[in-house]
Amino acid sequence: MKLFLTLFLCCFFFAFAKAQSPQIPTYIELPLGVDQFYGVDDFNNLYYGKKNVIYKRPMHVNSNTGAQQFYDVQLGDLTSVDLINPLRILLFYKDTQTVVLLDNRLNESLRISLSELQPYRYFEHSSLAGERRLWLYNQDQQRLELVDYVQNKLIVSSPIIKDKVSHFTSDYNYCFLITDESVLVFNSYASRTSKLDRAGIQLADYDFEQLVVWQDDQLKSYAFTSEYQLESISNSWDVPEQVTTESFYLKNGKLYIYALNRVSVFTANQNKN
Repeated sequence: MKLFLTLFLCCFFFAFAKAQSPQIPTYIELPLGVDQFYGVDDFNNLYYGKKNVIYKRPMHVNSNTGAQQFYDVQLGDLTSVDLINPLRILLFYKDTQTVVLLDNRLNESLRISLSELQPYRYFEHSSLAGERRLWLYNQDQQRLELVDYVQNKLIVSSPIIKDKVSHFTSDYNYCFLITDESVLVFNSYASRTSKLDRAGIQLADYDFEQLVVWQDDQLKSYAFTSEYQLESISNSWDVPEQVTTESFYLKNGKLYIYALNRVSVFTANQNKN
């Protein structure tokens, strides 16, 4: 009887403590009036653009005061930013065919003129592909390339991609080319590993083995099977159906949606399958 009472009291106090413990919020909202929202790094710093200047500041700070910045008028419009490595941030300027690598204080550490690569070709997209390597989409030949930017040497290129590439997202192991009709997945040998037939994708991002796309005003998620094919999975975030989306960013299980001068941060709901 005494043992039963002890077990009962232990269960009661455990249930009470669990009920009283604070719940981790799955949604917060931050004001951010900017021209472009680029994303968030591993240290919860926001990256955004105003008048072609890229800024970096802690997420909890609500002004540009003290924000780090980078700008060079000679480079033209900033096309894209790759934040996969917060110690080596990649800026791509398509108009001048230039890649700039920044350190964690947004100081320039290296400038790469893609026009100097031989033979000359025009690149539409660029991102980091690991140490000394870049993913580059060759618009002239319609190929995905991996290039050693230290030796200015082509490592490998894909077969010709017939469809027009509208979006481009990657990590060090995979590159996703979003076309008008499908998602094409390439590995670090520039070999196509998967194709997902989906038309009308407006936005896409990939992180932690999960691809998230914005299609038909809906958020959709995909993951690799054991055969490295993309399959549809349930969304991990409680995103309202009528949410407005101008851009989004996926990082460490959190989805950052930017629209109407604010960033909505959705944390993955662990109760979802």
